[in-house]
Amino acid sequence: MARMARAEVFAPDEIAVVHVMNRVVRRCYLLGDEPVSGKNYDHRKVMIENQLRRLAGAFGIDMLGFASMSNHFHLILRSRPDVVSTWDDTEVARRWLLICPVRKSSAGDPGGTGTGCASESRRKGANGSFVRGKI
Repeated sequence: MARMARAEVFAPDEIAVVHVMNRVVRRCYLLGDEPVSGKNYDHRKVMIENQLRRLAGAFGIDMLGFASMSNHFHLILRSRPDVVSTWDDTEVARRWLLICPVRKSSAGDPGGTGTGCASESRRKGANGSFVRGKI
């Protein structure tokens, strides 16, 4: 039996607390000590956690818990539609540009995510209600 779509399980206007689990492919050990080669990939755990915290800050999501093992990780997340509903269109556009920047710096970080760039995005016709539903 196929899994139900998340849109059918969760109401987008209600706060939800969910457990998320993600595994790596091919039974690889990409997040800890790899038994075959003996290499240690603990530095990737820090990279993943930092990226998840950055993204949770841009979305209307609280990351309540994070646990990583050698080949998978678990998250406890809470959606915050009550917080997202207080954002004006400029704030929604600014947060969207943090996630999907128009351009990136030489280091690969989002560039141009200030209120001027968000206002420009709104001026060009970014649909605030559509984007608000995504973040």
